[in-house]
Amino acid sequence: MTFPAPLRALAQSPLFEELQAKRQRRGSLQICGLARPAKALLASAMAQAEDRPLLAIAATLEEAGRWAALLETMNWDLVRLYPTSEALPDEVLPPDPEITWGQMQTLLEMGPTTAIVTTIRAVQPHLPPPPTFREACLSLRVGLEMSLTAL
Repeated sequence: MTFPAPLRALAQSPLFEELQAKRQRRGSLQICGLARPAKALLASAMAQAEDRPLLAIAATLEEAGRWAALLETMNWDLVRLYPTSEALPDEVLPPDPEITWGQMQTLLEMGPTTAIVTTIRAVQPHLPPPPTFREACLSLRVGLEMSLTAL
């Protein structure tokens, strides 16, 4: 079940217009004191009004799961949980190929109607910037011939 009517009603309110104007002036907006469902509704309405994807960053993986479940009711075409290792930042562990694959898949699927939820640990600066990432992607299709060296 999704809630497009409350999103539309919120997007048409004077308070919403005021919040959007403030966010555009400052470049960001910090909302405190709202319960998680209200934050999810407001964040979804703001991002969808500007036809932009949404990134929600939670403190823990458990909290990220709660956010993802909430955002699935907020009229997003795609809600993805961006995978991350729960290892401590100072732990030296080899990257888990499953997690890396899941991260790349999430980034490739991202579009203006996508909400991505992750944890604070996942936003550590270990991924290349999006243009660099896109340039390094290769699309393969049945019948494509390519030398092994080029691949």
